[in-house]
Amino acid sequence: MKHIFALLTLATVCLTAYCRADVRWLETRHNFGAFDEDFGPATTEFKFVNTGDEPVSILGAHASCGCTTPKYPREAIAPGDTASITVTYDPAGRPGRFTKYVGVELSGDLPRIKLYVSGTVVGNERSIEGRFPVKADSKFSLARGAVMFGPIGKGAMRTYNLQGYNRSTDTIRPQLVDMPGYIKADVVPAAVPPGEQMTFILYFNTSYCPLYGLVADTLGVKGNPESDITYPLPVTAMVEEDFTKLTPRQLEKSGIATLSGNSVDFGRINGRKSLSGSVTLRNTGQSELVVRRVYSSDPGISVSIDKTKLKPGKEAVITATVDTAQLPGALLNARVAVITNDPGHPTQIIRLVGEK
Repeated sequence: MKHIFALLTLATVCLTAYCRADVRWLETRHNFGAFDEDFGPATTEFKFVNTGDEPVSILGAHASCGCTTPKYPREAIAPGDTASITVTYDPAGRPGRFTKYVGVELSGDLPRIKLYVSGTVVGNERSIEGRFPVKADSKFSLARGAVMFGPIGKGAMRTYNLQGYNRSTDTIRPQLVDMPGYIKADVVPAAVPPGEQMTFILYFNTSYCPLYGLVADTLGVKGNPESDITYPLPVTAMVEEDFTKLTPRQLEKSGIATLSGNSVDFGRINGRKSLSGSVTLRNTGQSELVVRRVYSSDPGISVSIDKTKLKPGKEAVITATVDTAQLPGALLNARVAVITNDPGHPTQIIRLVGEK
């Protein structure tokens, strides 16, 4: 009797060991490709076959974010049967490339599995305008309509990243054209798939820029090399002299730029077509004073100086000429910048005032 009981117990253990839970997924990744945001939610099914010897149940399915929704059967799947989990991705307000997953837990001590959905959402006008409000052309938009590098020390280089977005369902190759010698750029990636972002990486190298002070230029942006449309992209920087390498003695013995006045008042213009006024610049320091630049960014103002290198005690005359026909309003309120190698006052401003 004991032998019969032992044999039955052994048979039960063997049968239990032989019965196992197992499933085979037909796929665990799905790419929706590129689709318009206005098409609405995109849905796919992930199917699996119960290849084991006992029923399998889906205990839970949890998405990696709220934009992804799984649905699954609650009943057990018998051996040999097929079941599916439906995964839906909502693209509303989410332009660009995405990869999301749903974590699935099964009964029978089966390992947790992740089902991935991916694709690229081509955003609609509402989604794009907030992040890429500047339309370079019908297919390509920019995050900003101007590039401002800010202050850069002479001899240094600064970078600026400008993002762009492919608003079309075609691959595009954005370009920057008409660039001055002191600006270089990389386009990353060179080919931009539908609905995806890119970056113009701009490098401003002051070693190749002849100007001090405000430097303003305009680059051209093309969504594609063959495009007939070139978007004008303003670029500005403030190039400043680097005095950090001067010793304390050099700073003490440097040239000093002293203006005879910081304004020119033309009074009433009374219909005069042209006005001219001057200010004297004197070197009151102990070393040579070098005038880096004298200029005005205001319309109708031209500026000249008769000397750009002044030994101690010497003077130069700065002359400002006003073309009154180009004045934007009834008042003259312009600025002339005087940039020198004076470390204490590298940039000084002369105001030009008057009224029609």
